[in-house]
Amino acid sequence: MAKFCTKCGKPLEEGEVCSCTQAAPQQQAAPQMQAAPQQQGYVSNEQQFQQTQQAVAGFLTRMFGAFINVIKHPVTAGRDMILKGDYAVAIALIVLQGIVTCIFGAITAKDVSVIHTILDGYSSLFSSYDAEVSYGKVIFGTLFISILLSFVLAGLLFLANMIIKNALNFKQILSAVAIRSCVASIATLVALVFFFINPFIGATLFVSGTVWGFFIILLAMPLSGENLRDKLPLTMILVFFIFACITGFSMYQGLNLYAV
Repeated sequence: MAKFCTKCGKPLEEGEVCSCTQAAPQQQAAPQMQAAPQQQGYVSNEQQFQQTQQAVAGFLTRMFGAFINVIKHPVTAGRDMILKGDYAVAIALIVLQGIVTCIFGAITAKDVSVIHTILDGYSSLFSSYDAEVSYGKVIFGTLFISILLSFVLAGLLFLANMIIKNALNFKQILSAVAIRSCVASIATLVALVFFFINPFIGATLFVSGTVWGFFIILLAMPLSGENLRDKLPLTMILVFFIFACITGFSMYQGLNLYAV
């Protein structure tokens, strides 16, 4: 008597097993095999996310650690930071200064009459400035100009060190500029507090942050030889003078840029 498969109805010989019953376990195994790589990929993505989190946390710890060390021990920690030449941390500190400067600029731009008070106290060049302020331009413009000026200063310092033949690479020079960014950030926050008491005092403290930063760079700058120690002060004065002129010009052009 002929037999038929109970599942597909195929005629079967005595003792023959239908091919459909043999394919079923294989078809069931295939989804399981596909699920395994998907599960493995999920675990891999989760591990990658955790590694990214750890890397970001480690970088921020390194950056703020360098910031605090420079504030607490500006000369010794500053020299160590220059010699290390961690350009990623240096750039992050330069951007941090730009952000703090943005906050200062946005608050001081709240009242145009306050800008008049500050600028008239420093120079009559700006006495004719009379315009409303665009806060979007203040924030993004100040951030851009602040970061750009830091890189301009790095270029000036690198050129000056080349002239006096002090063997420092550009990454180390960026770290030197980052020292100024650390102390300037603190000076800007202090200036912000005093700004509400007296705008002119607040602006003076803001400018003093850059001067303070130059002194720290001068004291912390590593030298290839003792014969360069006498050349460095004059070199720094020349760099400061050129940088001050560029900064003043940038501020003047920046005010026109910020106007609505």
